[in-house]
Amino acid sequence: AASVSSAIFIFKPVPESAKLEILARTIRAVEATSTDVKLLVESQGTVAAKQVIDVIPQVSGEIQYVSPKFVAGGRFKKGEVIIKIDPRDYELAVITAEASIAERNQKLLQEEAESELAKAEWAQLGQGEASDLTLRKPQREGAMAALKSAEASLKRANLDLERTVLKAPFEGILTEKNVDLGQFLSRGNKVGKYYSTETLEIRLPLTNRDIAQFDLAGLQNGDKEYAVRLTGQFANKESSWNGRVVRTEGIIDVNSRILYVVAELKGGELFSPDGGTPITIGQFVSAQIEGRSFDNVVKLPRESLRQGNQVLIVDKDNKLRTRMVDVIEANNEYIVVASGIEDGDLVNLSQLGISVDGTLVETTTVRAKTSAEMLAASSVNGNQTITQEPNDE
Repeated sequence: AASVSSAIFIFKPVPESAKLEILARTIRAVEATSTDVKLLVESQGTVAAKQVIDVIPQVSGEIQYVSPKFVAGGRFKKGEVIIKIDPRDYELAVITAEASIAERNQKLLQEEAESELAKAEWAQLGQGEASDLTLRKPQREGAMAALKSAEASLKRANLDLERTVLKAPFEGILTEKNVDLGQFLSRGNKVGKYYSTETLEIRLPLTNRDIAQFDLAGLQNGDKEYAVRLTGQFANKESSWNGRVVRTEGIIDVNSRILYVVAELKGGELFSPDGGTPITIGQFVSAQIEGRSFDNVVKLPRESLRQGNQVLIVDKDNKLRTRMVDVIEANNEYIVVASGIEDGDLVNLSQLGISVDGTLVETTTVRAKTSAEMLAASSVNGNQTITQEPNDE
């Protein structure tokens, strides 16, 4: 019986070993393509006039004339008349000054003649050198001084007469009206508030990270300008304008740690290139400022980046491999990689565990977003936008 049991144990059938099959994990991936990109820094601000002044007369008198445009919202060209003050007192002052000049001039001629007569008499009768008083030099110099004073009085009278007409110092818009026809104005009374429309400005706040995209020293010295695209709603229509960032305000706000740069528009820049819509004082606009440019770099979706500036690449055996990359810029949507990735590499976009090196994967390729899609996404989700520049090919 024992021998039979042993024979059964020895000659029992051996079970076939099960083959271990490794299943590929499905991931999303994007194909890396090198290109040229330009960074756009997002900001926003309110349009304001570069020059804002109070219209104040330099002479007093009754208002005799007001322009039909002398209303809140009235627009004036440079040199256009705003109001006129009664000029009669100042015209009389001019006549008085002219008469005084004629009188002083006559006095000077008389003193010069008497000086010549005194000189001739001394030559005939006098001995030695005649004194200045004898030759009437002090009297002649006094007459000359009196004439110069009268001429200055005439210039002052003409200047006051000219100032009875208040003209627009530059092209602009009147926003306040404080006086009207028939009212008596004293010197220094405020007539209204006047805003320049020749040059408009927008203060744009930048964070410390945003500032890194610009030549700050060049902006502060006035040696550098940056193009800016402004977008805003007006009359239920969205329009855009092209301007220039021309300077910084020079100091960082101690509370917010924000530095303000100033964008400027003038001339044709005040009208949108697509429809001719004018940009308006007080209008709120968003801004995209052109920052640094990079050549032959790779732009990837933000989700491709792992901790420690690492990405996962799908190798030729369809396995994931960790790759260190040099990230030179990043925002909430995209990153810019200078090195570590080659054209054609498949970069993982899926959220995976920590130990994934060597994992067999099956890829679903995701289409890279266009520049327009990147702009739209970045304008919502971040302060910095990455735009793709067209290739020469």
